[in-house]
Amino acid sequence: MIFSLIVLLFSLAISLGFIHFISQALLYFPWWRGLVQQSGDPLGRHGIAFHDIEFTGFDTNHTVRGWWVPALDKATDEAKENRGITMVVVHGSGKDRYEFFEQIKVFHQEGLSVMVYDSIDGTGRSDSMGRGIGYSYREHKDVRAAIRFVKKAYPQHSEKLILTGMSLGGGSVIIAGAKDKDLIDGVIAESPYAHAGLAWKHNIYRYLAEGVTHFFKWIQPPFDSLIPTNPPEWFVDIVIEYTLRNILRNGGPNMSRDDTPINYVAQISPKPILFIHATQDPVVPYTHSEILFKKAQEPKDFWTINYHIHTTGVHSSSVEAYREKLLTFLKQI
Repeated sequence: MIFSLIVLLFSLAISLGFIHFISQALLYFPWWRGLVQQSGDPLGRHGIAFHDIEFTGFDTNHTVRGWWVPALDKATDEAKENRGITMVVVHGSGKDRYEFFEQIKVFHQEGLSVMVYDSIDGTGRSDSMGRGIGYSYREHKDVRAAIRFVKKAYPQHSEKLILTGMSLGGGSVIIAGAKDKDLIDGVIAESPYAHAGLAWKHNIYRYLAEGVTHFFKWIQPPFDSLIPTNPPEWFVDIVIEYTLRNILRNGGPNMSRDDTPINYVAQISPKPILFIHATQDPVVPYTHSEILFKKAQEPKDFWTINYHIHTTGVHSSSVEAYREKLLTFLKQI
């Protein structure tokens, strides 16, 4: 009897430890894998003038930091004149403003101003409370703060706004674009997830099947053998619910489990939305954009790219292919 009880308690402890470990990996994987800080700025890389900016979060007193890259007042051989349109740019999880570094040049050449920033609690230079990734439940509120900041600070450049983001950023601009539909004029979502929980489940099984040492080098034998490679789905569902509750509990005011892209994508209409996704994306499967596209209302478009890496359209296709899709989208604004 006592032995059975000890075994039961030990098994329970192992199970709870595994749930907590996987949940923490989802929230903190960029830091666990080791951050690679980038450097440079639009002037040094592209010869484009910019300003460092700061603004306060949507419903917190924390500071968001980024760049403001204004379009030119007069056209030159290198760039068109100001169209009165600003691109609000949102990076993915484990990334920062540099994820869209190459796109800044494209936007500038086409007469678009750019506001790009690092999300709160991300890996960049904005404030952090150490809560890990918020998977759009928090980050969409940074987008809403950015919309209001740029409209007030740069009205002559921001007569119209386009929100664009990658992965977590893609999910965030969908939610923010729907909530602030009257303040924005279009959304471009690259490799967005329909629901963070679906992406978590996919990546939990992917991580475990490939071996956690592949992703986290500090986990070495024999400890890696203690982690199961194919847990039952009901167990993974517990991990997902535990992770979501952690995000909501530590996320600050105005948090809701209903704040998911799939719940909001249909509300962006009549503003246009463009989805961009690689067919063999290993992190956020292509089916996520298929689900979102089906749920979205017109006007909508879907750029499918035959590629096998989770990255932006510029990097999975080409600058010129991206430019062509961007210009087509602008005709709807």
